[in-house]
Amino acid sequence: MGRRSNKLQAEDLTPKKQKHVPGAEDFDSALHLFIRDCKIRNLSDHTIKYYRNELIGFRNILEDQKISTNPDKIKLSMIKENVILYMMESLKRKDVTINSKLRAIRAFFNFLYQETYIIHNPVENLSLIKQKKTIIDTFSRDQMRLILAQPDQTTFTGMRDYTILLFLLETGVRARELVSVKIDDINWQDSVIKIDGKGYKERHVPIQSLMKKQLRKYVTVRGNLDSDALFVTIDNTPLTKRQLQNRIALFGRKAKIEGVRCSPHTFRHTFAKMSVQNGADVFHLQAVLGHTSLDMVRNYVNLFSRDVFEGHRIFSPVEKLL
Repeated sequence: MGRRSNKLQAEDLTPKKQKHVPGAEDFDSALHLFIRDCKIRNLSDHTIKYYRNELIGFRNILEDQKISTNPDKIKLSMIKENVILYMMESLKRKDVTINSKLRAIRAFFNFLYQETYIIHNPVENLSLIKQKKTIIDTFSRDQMRLILAQPDQTTFTGMRDYTILLFLLETGVRARELVSVKIDDINWQDSVIKIDGKGYKERHVPIQSLMKKQLRKYVTVRGNLDSDALFVTIDNTPLTKRQLQNRIALFGRKAKIEGVRCSPHTFRHTFAKMSVQNGADVFHLQAVLGHTSLDMVRNYVNLFSRDVFEGHRIFSPVEKLL
């Protein structure tokens, strides 16, 4: 080949058209390729399930409106009009639900585009919608005492449930993280528990003497089983996330708790509130809760810090005026 011309022509500056790779001509084929890639990247089962469910929901939304689900035919305008607005106006979905689906949609189409299964990337300029900041519901101390009084500790399930309630309040773990804890994850000597967080990110959460004492008591009653799950059912099978949620909802009803949802996540928020009020800083909270970003942790501190309330007591305009 001879020497190239040093003078650039217009066609030299025009991006070459991306070559299309076959294999994703319909939505189900594209989804299969995406999920396979998630498995190759060793994403957690929880993450893969999230992607699959959200993307099947995305496909159903388009099908309900008689819109083609061929990935190469989907445009940004369709996602805005037929997904975002449709979820807002017709399905009355919350901001957080819409953004959850948009995150999955972006991951899906970015993969297809990067692997050249599609020529144009419809999510290149797709942003999440702005979420309204909402008040974080937490239990009061009196409500916590009422809930803790509900399990019948003369029974195995009652002792287990009481231990679980204390565990949630002591550690602030997510529901899925709690049911994943194994016996061997407890480091009795160092008083920490290994938690498998989001995206296979492990963290060590400390426990104090009262929690440690209750755990020892429960583990003794639990006994040696084939299952290595810490929390098990009366049939000695691992407790599921749904069973956990149902038990906590039941205790909320029995305790006649009103004005706040009785769920494992409310325990997580309550842990954060009480920790902040007891002097925890953002970095301590981030480490224990397993947040990758400080945004949510700062939100906890801003909402629940006693400094805010004490400061307002000092500078309150009404108190100073009347």
